[in-house]
Amino acid sequence: MVVQSNTRKNSITRVVCICGLAVAVVGLGGCIGALAEILYVIKGHKIPAAYSGLEDKRVAVVCVSDASAYGPDTLTYTVSKVIGMKLAQSVKKIRVVPAHEIENWVDTNGWDETDFVALGKGVNAEVVLAVEISSYSIHEGATIFKGRADVTATVFDVTNGGQVAFVHGPKHFTFPENGRPAIQTTDRQFEAIYLAKLTEHITRQFYDHDMELTVAEDASLMH
Repeated sequence: MVVQSNTRKNSITRVVCICGLAVAVVGLGGCIGALAEILYVIKGHKIPAAYSGLEDKRVAVVCVSDASAYGPDTLTYTVSKVIGMKLAQSVKKIRVVPAHEIENWVDTNGWDETDFVALGKGVNAEVVLAVEISSYSIHEGATIFKGRADVTATVFDVTNGGQVAFVHGPKHFTFPENGRPAIQTTDRQFEAIYLAKLTEHITRQFYDHDMELTVAEDASLMH
């Protein structure tokens, strides 16, 4: 298991303090302008990756859900594909195993969606990033959109006997906090927004990113 460094702890502390300041300012009625000033002050500050071990590795990204056992699952395919793309863009020298290679191995070997190390070996990956999703929903009643999912991201080091190198979660990820009226968008549009937020949250664990992005996301969750 990976222990967070003091640097990361200090960065998280700064984020918490700044978010608290943002909440206080919003309470005083200076929401947009004051938040913009706060983001300007912290721009350029980086939050280090919680786990940087994906750098310069051949990585297989796979997502499973409690629904995928019943047949083809568009959700898991979309999440794994998007995460793979975002990692390829953001992590230094990473080599993401193409989705079609993983699909071909799964189809050929009748994978049971539990042995992630076997999958990694099968596609010649050095590391497997396994994302598990349960209790997924984008509705709250008939008139409100609100995305919810319980998510765990686990890194398996295939070259080191399949050892678990990092775990993020389980995390209950909700967006937006207060929901969105269904009259404002469609199921497809809202799900695209929610999955973009969810996959961004997951991939940020693996590369350094601007503190302002985290603060902006936290602020959006307050609306």
